Amino acid sequence: MGESVKIAAPISALALILTISLGSMPFYSAIGIALFVFFSLKFFLEVGKTIEIRDLIITIALLQWIIGPLLKYHLSPKDIFYFMAVPEDVYISFALPASLFFIIGLYFPGLYKRMNSEYHIQKIYELLKKYPNIDLILVGFGVIAGIAEDFAPVSIKFFLYLLGGARFIGLFFLVLNNRRFKWQIFGAVLFWLFIETVRDAIFHELLLWLIFLFLILAFLYRFRTKQKLMFLIPFLVLAVLIQSIKFYFRAELGQYADSFGRAELFTQMVTEELKTGNKVFTYNNYDAAIDRINQGWIVARIMRYTPYYEPFAEGETIISGIEASLLPRFLNPDKAKAGGRDNFERFTGKKLSDNTSMGLSPLGEAYANFGVEGGIFFMFMLGLFYNFYMLIILRLSNKYPSLVLWIPLLFLQVVKAETDFVVVLNHLVKASIVVAMIIFAIRRFGMIRI
Repeated sequence: MGESVKIAAPISALALILTISLGSMPFYSAIGIALFVFFSLKFFLEVGKTIEIRDLIITIALLQWIIGPLLKYHLSPKDIFYFMAVPEDVYISFALPASLFFIIGLYFPGLYKRMNSEYHIQKIYELLKKYPNIDLILVGFGVIAGIAEDFAPVSIKFFLYLLGGARFIGLFFLVLNNRRFKWQIFGAVLFWLFIETVRDAIFHELLLWLIFLFLILAFLYRFRTKQKLMFLIPFLVLAVLIQSIKFYFRAELGQYADSFGRAELFTQMVTEELKTGNKVFTYNNYDAAIDRINQGWIVARIMRYTPYYEPFAEGETIISGIEASLLPRFLNPDKAKAGGRDNFERFTGKKLSDNTSMGLSPLGEAYANFGVEGGIFFMFMLGLFYNFYMLIILRLSNKYPSLVLWIPLLFLQVVKAETDFVVVLNHLVKASIVVAMIIFAIRRFGMIRI
């Protein structure tokens, strides 16, 4: 048993006992809270020792599928739109076993083996000594692709978007390199990400890349608890501030045509909120924060509507997701599209406005296709698939040790618990192809084996 498990297990057991003693929620709900405490603690304790992507996936999933719904049931039950459409015991009797079997699949014995951290770090250092410019090559390559994405036709935008992610992988090499002005380059790349974020007013990608930067930097520099907290606390403050002001920011966005004007507006709002806290400490903000992390309200609507008004899809959306991921659109013009709007309306019976799109999440899609028992089994198979994929990455990393640094780009959509299966699988497949292309191109034309 690992040290992190020895610490997390008794604390999660204490959380279970305390929750049960309150006597205000079903036993399954208390188990769900204890599971979240266990895996969030395990994830934090493992950071700096390895790149444990499974714990990040589980922590986010439990936050959105278990904790968010429970907060809604007990602290904000009368919401007109984001209410939980089925009773707590009905929802949790599906969500908890499905989440638990998802975890079992992710940790199924015999597949995943622990990363040899010392080996990979040593090999990455050796690679940098032999090819000291690999960091600038990747950063420059990613920057060019990111700029091209803004001017490219829709058909290749996603391809260039994935190529643009190479700039963040270049940062991982950069921080290990003994290069002048490396932190200025590091800051410039992050500043560009910030400008892109405020330009589009979509903040989840900024937060995800910050999490991944933390994960990789902690791994490369072997962060201890104090160093991890020095990142985690400011990150949580930033996340709370973004949640507090983003509605007001988007409302005023139309007055600013250029990205830098929007960046200035965002900075002013954040600064003002830090001074006053007028938006953070309000009931509306608190309620909106619960809504943001609560993916269960969609799952609950699916459980109320399907199969009573819409029959179970019996694998239809899963097959469509596989086809969409493996076949290009010109070979399959009717392939499923990302966004989730059609599936949301079909399985919840709730109409969305023209400019709104919501995903079912893997949990919701599992129920919409297979019901309770079949949905639980599907979640186990999904966890098993992610487990097997990580096994392939780790085995390939024995030949290409720096491949572990590409995990954030590969799993950028996988770690999100709110996206549809088609989005997750499409990203994983396409990102895998792009990463292989980049590694091959650098080896073929740059004579560098990364």
